[in-house]
This record gives sequence, structure tokens and C-alpha cells, in this order.
Amino acid sequence: MRGNLAAVLQPIRAQAANAFFANFFRLLLAAVSISQWVMLCRLLPRTAGSLPLPWNIAGAVAIYLFNRQLAICTRRRQHDRNPVGAMPRLYYAIAFTCLVCVLSLLLTDALWITAKVFLGAIAVEARSIHHTHPRFDSELDTMFRWLANAVMVGIALSFAYGYTIGQRRLRVRQLHLPLRHCPPAWEGLRILQLSDIHIGRNLEQGQLERFVTRANALGPDLVCISGDIADSPTADLESFLPMLARLRATYGVIAVLGNHDHYAGADQVEAALRRLTPFRVLRDEQTTIEIRGQTLHVIGLDDHGRDWARGKTSVPYLSAAMARVPADEPILLLSHRPDVFPQAAERGVALTLSGHTHGGQIGVPWFDGRIRNLAEFMTDFDRGLFERGGSYLYVNSGLGVTGQRIRLNTPREIVVICLRTAAVALAA
Repeated sequence: MRGNLAAVLQPIRAQAANAFFANFFRLLLAAVSISQWVMLCRLLPRTAGSLPLPWNIAGAVAIYLFNRQLAICTRRRQHDRNPVGAMPRLYYAIAFTCLVCVLSLLLTDALWITAKVFLGAIAVEARSIHHTHPRFDSELDTMFRWLANAVMVGIALSFAYGYTIGQRRLRVRQLHLPLRHCPPAWEGLRILQLSDIHIGRNLEQGQLERFVTRANALGPDLVCISGDIADSPTADLESFLPMLARLRATYGVIAVLGNHDHYAGADQVEAALRRLTPFRVLRDEQTTIEIRGQTLHVIGLDDHGRDWARGKTSVPYLSAAMARVPADEPILLLSHRPDVFPQAAERGVALTLSGHTHGGQIGVPWFDGRIRNLAEFMTDFDRGLFERGGSYLYVNSGLGVTGQRIRLNTPREIVVICLRTAAVALAA
């Protein structure tokens, strides 16, 4: 019975998820607009907060129409390659902060209702046994009012940090991984991964120069770029790609494209990369690199997505490419979206490098030591290192940002993977 119910609900859930992601940005704009009106009513309780329901609805609709027109104007400015001013960016930051504050209010209200129901039950029990009338309402309301205000202040301060200091932080992470079929000659080989650079309105030339300088200082043997090099069709590739071309590695630079590269025009981005950089660009292609007398097989997937957020879990080209690789030789897979990792692990790929999620951009430290983040709604492989059956996946949090210039508990990231042979790893 339970299995039949799950079979019935599965296509319904899939259709609901597809509809949600297809209309995500419209829903987000509506949610932000409502949140702005709610916060306005909370800040001005004697004016906006005291209006009747029809006026409240009209206020939220008015803000929605204003936000929609502002988004259209911003998109036009970007299309004309005009920079977005500081005031619109500040407005967007405040609007997004309002959304998160209202979500926290909803959570606080849910806790408040639960507490009132629980304490109400205690009060009924006390009256029936002791004939007393305990009063919790006023104290409880005051406590939750203070809690709600404290949480919103905390969110506002955290977001102010994320929009300023947080989004400028850069983390270099070094990992030592024992890869399957790694020959002894590759002990200590350094593979450097960059991802989600997002050349466009949210990246400054000085930032990219610092990223490249930092990457070169790490002395990589091989550099891999796992997609989203360009952000949009208006990306100034002519100015930025020559800077990116200064990346130096003993065995060169290999790149794949991501969903934003396709949005920008995949053929145009590929052509610019081939013309302005010495990088090898792989779009559902396979290549080999001779490293210290041994062969590394590199498979690069073009972007494969169900929508802007979710990737495909199975790519036919990957199976076809794997069939051409000898069973005892190491394979490196570059795939912008990490969703293909189960297929890669099942087929014996030693190391998969992905990006796409930005690590959620906004993370919240959790009780188990993890950083819970928005990317968990997109994929099971949200950020960091994963292992399955001796195969490894690293999901890079990226160098760029998309949407909002904010990073909270999720710094920009450069990853260096130092290879270890199985013999050395066991000895350690």
C-alpha cells in the first residue's frame, strides 16, 4: 500500500518540482515584494501596519510592480553594457534581506504558536487539578517579540557582513587524496581547480588579477576550470580572458562550460577561449595528458541540465567515453554540475571536479558542524568533498557570485588537490 502511494506521489512531486524551478524567479520576485511590505508594516505599525487588508494587498502589488520594472531596467542596462549603479545594488540587498527576515518571522511565529498550544494545555490541566489559573500569555508574547526582533537584527548584521567583507574573502583549500590507479610517479602531483568565475557585472578586473596571481603562487601542475567562466551575454570577455590566460601550470589548463556559459552563448564563449587563451576546452570530449611518463585520461562534459538549477544524473556521452579508457588507468572528469557523480563513481572515475552550486553562497553553521546552505535544495552534492566506492567528487564553491554580491560562511574558493598513491596513503 505504501509502495503504491509512493508510486502515485512520485510523478506529482516531480511535476511540482518542475513547475517550481520553471517559475522560480517569478515566485522569488513576488516573495521579495511581499516581504518588503511586511517589513514596512512592522517598521511603521501606526501607518502602514494599521491599514485594512485591501490596502495591504495593494501595497504589496505596488512594490511588486516597482520591482518588476526595476528588474527590466537593470536587464536593459546590462544588455547595453552599462554598469548597474550603487543605489540599485543597495536596494536589491535590502530587498533580499527583507525576504530572509520575513522567513525568520514565519519560523518564530510557528514556534510561538506551538508554545502557546503547549502551555495552554498545561494551563487547562492545572485548572482541572489545582483550580488555579496560570497566566503565560503576556510573558510568552513578550519573549517571542524580543526573540523575533533579535533574530532579524542578527540577520541584518550578518547580511551586511556578507555583502561587504564576506563576499571578498578567498579561501585556498588543499586536499590530499589517494586516487585509484594513481601511478607512483604522480605522488604529490598538484591539480588546482577553479570554478564559476562569472565574468560579468559582479566581477572586477582587479579581483580576477588577484585570483590568477594567487593560483599561480600555488605552483599547480594542472589547472582545471569547471564551468561558468562567463556570466551573461554582456560579459566583457575581450578584457577579462587575457587576464585569465595568465594562469600557469606545468601541464596546462583544461576548461569545460557551464549553464551560464550557455546562457552567454556557448559557441561564442568557446571561440573566445580558444582565441584569447591557450586553454583546452572540452565539450563532451575526451583527451589524454602525458604526466611523468604516465597517461591521465580527462573527460570534459558540456553542461547537461534539467533546468537552471538541477543537472542530469546520467549522461550517455560519459558511458561512451569510459568505454574507450583502459580499466587500469586513472580518469579525471570535469562536469560543471555535480549530479552526474553517481554515474561517474559507478563507472570507475577516480576524481570528478564540479562547481555550479557556489556552495549556496549563504551558509548557516549547524549543530553537526556542517554549513547548511541553499544549494541543498538543488542537489545532494552541495559543496566540498564526497566519496563513493573509492571515487571522489569535489564541488567547488567558486570564485564568482551570481544574483546577489553576497557570501556568508561561504568564501570564494581555490582548491588544490595533491595526489597520493595507494601505497603511500595506506602507509600514512
